Amino acid sequence: MCDRAPAPGSSSCSHAIIDMDKRFYHETSQPTTANPFSRNRSLSTSLPWRRRPKSLVLADGDTIQHDSGESAIEESAQHGANDANRPNHSLKGRIRRASVSFMKGIVCRDRRGSEPGSNVDDARPATSYSAWNRLRFASAFRHSRYGSRGGLETIYSPVASNFAEVPVPGNRFEPPIIPKHTGAAAKAAAAMQNEYLAFSRQHQDWLAADEPQNDCESGIGIALTVSESESAFTTSQDTSVVRIDFISQLPMELAIQVLAHLDAAQLAAASRVSKSWCELIQDQQIWRQSFMREKTVTYATTMPVQPGMGSGVPNIRPGNDWKKIYRARQELDQRWKIGRRARAVYLNGHLDSIYCLQFDENKIITGSRDQTIRIWDMHTLQCRLVIGPPEVVNETSILFDPNGKPLHFASLPNNERMNPSVPVTVSFPTHHKASILCLQYDDDILVTGSSDSTCIVYSVRSGYRPVRRLQAHTAAVLDLAFDAKHIVTCSKDISICVWDRETGSLIKQLRGHTGPVNAVQLRGNTIVSCSGDFSVKMWNIDSGKTIREFLGHTKGLACSQFSEDGRYIASAGSDKVIRIWDANTGECIREMQAHDSLVRSLHIDSVSGRLISGSYDTDIKVFDMETGEQLLSFPQWHVSWVLSAKSDYRRIVSTGQDPKILIMDFGADVPGIRMLESARKHNSTYEAGFI
Repeated sequence: MCDRAPAPGSSSCSHAIIDMDKRFYHETSQPTTANPFSRNRSLSTSLPWRRRPKSLVLADGDTIQHDSGESAIEESAQHGANDANRPNHSLKGRIRRASVSFMKGIVCRDRRGSEPGSNVDDARPATSYSAWNRLRFASAFRHSRYGSRGGLETIYSPVASNFAEVPVPGNRFEPPIIPKHTGAAAKAAAAMQNEYLAFSRQHQDWLAADEPQNDCESGIGIALTVSESESAFTTSQDTSVVRIDFISQLPMELAIQVLAHLDAAQLAAASRVSKSWCELIQDQQIWRQSFMREKTVTYATTMPVQPGMGSGVPNIRPGNDWKKIYRARQELDQRWKIGRRARAVYLNGHLDSIYCLQFDENKIITGSRDQTIRIWDMHTLQCRLVIGPPEVVNETSILFDPNGKPLHFASLPNNERMNPSVPVTVSFPTHHKASILCLQYDDDILVTGSSDSTCIVYSVRSGYRPVRRLQAHTAAVLDLAFDAKHIVTCSKDISICVWDRETGSLIKQLRGHTGPVNAVQLRGNTIVSCSGDFSVKMWNIDSGKTIREFLGHTKGLACSQFSEDGRYIASAGSDKVIRIWDANTGECIREMQAHDSLVRSLHIDSVSGRLISGSYDTDIKVFDMETGEQLLSFPQWHVSWVLSAKSDYRRIVSTGQDPKILIMDFGADVPGIRMLESARKHNSTYEAGFI
């Protein structure tokens, strides 16, 4: 270095450095034995034409260390990785590297490279020190991805191949340059790259500051800091993609099929997307498919609800407004959940306790202790027909009170009278002479059971005229059930009778209970019965034998129900407990402490999964079959015992010891509720000339 500071514009120091570099080159090119460390080695130094990272020149007073144990290269390799985090030492490190470039730059070479006739390019990858292994080892220190950012750069020069400090890849014109050192120089190169990396991070504002290990190649961990103006510009550029109306690009048939998969809330939201969507969503096919998909699902039936069967799914007709139908059904279902919007109406006319009932969308049929069967219009709430023995129906007191007012009328809970009526009365030669305890009907027949120990089959299509009497029991007929093939009855005589529906002949009589058989149900060739002997039994009609017995009740049973698909049985009685059984395994899957007194009536709505119970405590309750949770309770809506309670998709109808029929209508005042009804005509009672 110069002994004094050069004058402005002087280049004496530069000449000195060049001369010194030439002297070092001349000395190292000659073999010498002065230094013991230089034996069997050739020395080389970096030449001016090799490009290096820019460093500052040495300042005055700085000295060059010639001790090989404390060389600048080794110090750089040892401390270079930490220099990036210690800015106060970065200048010192750069000065040291600059001094090495000018004065030392000595690296060990293999003796074979300096011997005459030897050529590095002729090396074979035969040993661990071969060119191939040196390249593989040294390449671990090379980070070529920083080359494009001004990092360590290499000139592919034949002259520089003898002085390369880092590996240089080959190309189609030149072979790779492989350094023969793999120690301090390689570490120094890695240290310099680390220093450069730390320096470059200071200018990468788009990288998260708290994540020093971010991968700048992959973009992982990049936290974008976009200004509001840039964000607005980006959003404006992407609107053409976001707002593509794919529905309008489809044929109408496909668009309808896509939208038909939405429910009511989703369709309402989609209709607000655009005017074209709103117009398309008004298509009746969309609402019909959505309605049929959601509202025909059942809890315990063998198939989905069929249209026009009186279960809240109307017939499919061209004039149906399916959007209004859907809306009406949604409102109805919501009222079932709330339970406070049901309208209560009482039907008056019977003179004594009403033991049994069945109803549909158009009519209610009841049987009473007053020995009559009465048929009521569900829509007008008027009584249309009274069937009974002549000594009963021919009395004017059955139609009018002492003041001449009709006895048949509807009333509200506040006793307001409405819809009075004077029904037709009729008596047939075949009639019951005692209380009507049970009944069931379909489109063709009505079957009643009485305390007179007989059953009568009536033809519905001919105006409820009796067809035949079934007589085999020796005591009161307490319950009955039938299907397309059989009629099954049970009695106080602890027997069950199976009858042929077409001929009325007795097929077989089943015995097994030790107490009165209070209830019976029929599904296919399987009968379920319950008795005062605390048991529920399952029977096979073909064999006439018990196939399963359900035990668990602690007192006599009064009622039982069999789900439509034959999977579940519900039973209850004097122990005030409702039990739900798995019909296939006999296991009790649910037990509900339901009422404060005897449970007299049960009804399973197999479509909705609701279980309706009526009790001597005057309460009517609704339970969820799936969970056993109580959904609704109607306490003391009857003034005395509840004897029968049934439901459908819209109403609960119940009867009791007080001679009134209670209708809890959840669909009252729901817009479009009548559109849920099936299109079947009114019962042929009115067509038979009685009205």
